[in-house]
Amino acid sequence: MIWVIGLILLAAVLISFEIIIPGAVLGFLGLLVFFSACVVAAVQFGPVHGVFTFLIGGIFLGVLLFLEFKWLPRTSMGKQLFLSKSVRGKANEGLSGDLIGKTGEALTPLRPSGMVLLDGIQYEATSKDGFIQTGERLKVVGKDNFRVVVIRI
Repeated sequence: MIWVIGLILLAAVLISFEIIIPGAVLGFLGLLVFFSACVVAAVQFGPVHGVFTFLIGGIFLGVLLFLEFKWLPRTSMGKQLFLSKSVRGKANEGLSGDLIGKTGEALTPLRPSGMVLLDGIQYEATSKDGFIQTGERLKVVGKDNFRVVVIRI
């Protein structure tokens, strides 16, 4: 009986760690360990105990999953573990040729890539001059697929 309880607790731990290490691998391993506990119970104590272990263990793991994904995200610790915001942005689609020759400033350090501000709009940029510090004045000398090419003024 100690093996059955131990395997169910191990399954609970593996499934719980799915929050920290996403990817469904630990959840799948937890499910396999849970089924192993049911098989051990059926072999040692008979098929009725195997089904009973499956039902009780399934309810236990179901409640655990409910708490993990419905209740935990609302707690202060859960708010640190779960993503609550999404990134809103887009690539520099169809950069127009009229950007060439414009001046702006570096919003982030360009090593050699970073963000620049041109006419109040943020663009991803790459520097031909290597490292450029935040706040330095820049001039656009070209563009490639998704970013502008700048030099230090």
